[in-house]
Amino acid sequence: MNNTIFTDATVSNTKNETASYIQNLLNQCNDAKFLIPVNPDTPKLIPFNGYYNLDCAPGAFFAIDTNMIVRPTTTNPEYDLSLLLSLDGKTSTRYAFTGKFDGTSLTQKWSNGLSINLIFARNNNSGGPTVSCSGNITLPEKTPISVKGTTYNNPIPVALFTGEYYENNNENITKVMQIDVNNQLHYDNGTNNGTLLPIPTYIYNLNMYYFSFFQQDGTQVKLIMGTASAKGFACNNMIIKDNKLISRSLTTIPTGTSPQPKWFDLSGINLADFSGYYQTPLPAHPLAFVSIEAQYISEKIIGEFDLYFVMISFSLDGKTSTGFYFDFLADMHFDNNTNTLTVPATATYPQLTLTFNRKYDATTGSLVTVSGTIGTTPISGNTLFNPVPLTVFGGVPMTNSTGESVIINNKSSITYTNNNDTVTYNSIVYVPIMYILAAPANNPKLVLSLGTDGLRGNASIVINDPKTPNQKTTSVYAINGPE
Repeated sequence: MNNTIFTDATVSNTKNETASYIQNLLNQCNDAKFLIPVNPDTPKLIPFNGYYNLDCAPGAFFAIDTNMIVRPTTTNPEYDLSLLLSLDGKTSTRYAFTGKFDGTSLTQKWSNGLSINLIFARNNNSGGPTVSCSGNITLPEKTPISVKGTTYNNPIPVALFTGEYYENNNENITKVMQIDVNNQLHYDNGTNNGTLLPIPTYIYNLNMYYFSFFQQDGTQVKLIMGTASAKGFACNNMIIKDNKLISRSLTTIPTGTSPQPKWFDLSGINLADFSGYYQTPLPAHPLAFVSIEAQYISEKIIGEFDLYFVMISFSLDGKTSTGFYFDFLADMHFDNNTNTLTVPATATYPQLTLTFNRKYDATTGSLVTVSGTIGTTPISGNTLFNPVPLTVFGGVPMTNSTGESVIINNKSSITYTNNNDTVTYNSIVYVPIMYILAAPANNPKLVLSLGTDGLRGNASIVINDPKTPNQKTTSVYAINGPE
């Protein structure tokens, strides 16, 4: 659940499983004597971090869930890796990784008869899932169950989000946070006074890429990371105190602007498949980037059609940016054979010639590379982000204890229930690179920030009446129960 913007809200009564687990881990890590268990195979398994939807039952999943721990008592980061398992889509269990992984085969056995035997294969050269798994899982006193699964996830390291983060409230632009090399994190503790202090102890989740830590007064802070096209990297800064949630929207380029969308049927070209935030560092500007952000809008009120549009953004200095939409009428072109994007120069921006190549790089963890020129400047870089189809979050309803429910019907439709009022939205906008959905498309009354939440499987932050005085924020989960 990434890069969703909130105003002040009341924290949902539904408890977040991952947050609870991380909070307990943070409390333990404050004790210098507490030791994180070390498994020599953990570094080999971390690149396969993700949620794998299994074929054995609706909502079934297997997950590799990694948290990076930074604290002043250790020189290097520590890693806590768990295996999460649900074979029925209704119940789930978290296990510490105590088994073996040789880069392909994962085995872990318990004395009670439970065992996991899975083979992992990486999808190197085509879009879609990043990794597949297959094998068998045996529950205590049960026969082995054959399973197959896939994940669209790819672990994102802290270093990728290096930069200075600002809040722009339309009156003042204030520096709020900074991520530096060597996993250093500085934060203003919610003061908005521009003074940043080091955060000596924090936990970072590699799957949903967010930071968790406590301020000295006990205030809980979450930094949910993401991207925001021309605004660079984004952070939803959630501050939780006295059961109240205050949120700030932070970006690395607070003055970046987004143009008005231009909608086209781009289903015949492959540019959308290369959605991602490409870091393209230059000698004097290490935070330069190219962003490709595809969205699709589904509308079934009048007839039935899907419109696709792609926003292209770039920054050659990491401080200022330019953004525009792919436009056939402006002689922009994408060659499906060479995967080359050509954008002619205008009065606003220079010519772009960019070629994309999909291939996993085990050294960097990147999925796609980009190379070419922006004006006269040669650029090259890569992205670790991977688009996730809306249907990945389907399978079973996501609910909470109040009866609120979200059902992903297909790639173009969702059903939402709240206070016994059920609405099916056949008009939506979805952003696959950030898992964000708005409905209806022309005037959103509902925003979903989709993702996963530990033992609760698929999950979503739900925002009713966004950006209005009546805005309300809640959460729903595929599995309710584990705390």
